[in-house]
Amino acid sequence: MIQQLASDPDGFAEILARFYAGLDTDIVIAGSGLNTFPAEAIGGDLAFREEQAPLLSAPLIQKTDDARYLEVVNIEDSPHCLALVEMVAGLRARLPDRFLCATSWGPFTWAMILCEWTLLQDRMVMDREFIREVAELGVRLSSAFFRPLIERGLVDGVVIADGAATLIPLDLYRDVVLPCERKLFEEFRERGVARFFHQCGDIRAQVALSPDTGATCISLDSGVRLDEVEKLYHEQVVLAGNVDVIRTVFGGETTMMCQAVTECVSGITDPFRKFILMPSCDLPLETPLQNVNTFLACADRIA
Repeated sequence: MIQQLASDPDGFAEILARFYAGLDTDIVIAGSGLNTFPAEAIGGDLAFREEQAPLLSAPLIQKTDDARYLEVVNIEDSPHCLALVEMVAGLRARLPDRFLCATSWGPFTWAMILCEWTLLQDRMVMDREFIREVAELGVRLSSAFFRPLIERGLVDGVVIADGAATLIPLDLYRDVVLPCERKLFEEFRERGVARFFHQCGDIRAQVALSPDTGATCISLDSGVRLDEVEKLYHEQVVLAGNVDVIRTVFGGETTMMCQAVTECVSGITDPFRKFILMPSCDLPLETPLQNVNTFLACADRIA
């Protein structure tokens, strides 16, 4: 079905708008799962597999010069990316009262999309310049997608998901990858859009550095305590997430969901100003819609 997006973006927008109309959510993150589309603009062959997010059929980058050569990214060369922009436009028209965000991969997650993992593992030890150049290419890919959405006033915020960065040494993240994340957000800082940063997995080593990305909101996985992170950040940013997506939203009962929501809210000094209730990561496709509505209802009880 996703393959047909390029031929009917407005039809996809209509389907999604009807779906979100039945959910009492303030924020809609459009295109989640379709983050790899901009790679089509640099020659990537998108692979569509049943019930999986589209990825690339083969790696694109083998050496540093491969990334350096791709200095300009133009999404006019990506039919699926252009269609995704138009789908977001259709959602904007149909959901004018929602806080609409677009999402893309973070710089190191782009590196994992564009390269073989074994190659990256070797380069992390032997060749930081390679990691830097591929991460910079990731910045260009995400920027190329975000730019027309922001210029047309279609989104209220942008989201970068860089969970793959938790797999690398802390010093490599701090010295090479984080500056690229910050560069991506810096481009849009003066445009008045919210900047969401999300990492999943074992985020404990890197969580203290997240405000340095320039994000205005940081979405936290469930492996950290909100009250501890709030003290660490000194209210520099808005916090979000932290409700275990698998055990609680996907597979939990109403009592468990409400308890998890209560614990999150109680961990924030000013939850109505400094916290956005979200699952810790994307919901699995098989998540019962009733569970989502129950999760939202738990929040309403506290409010």
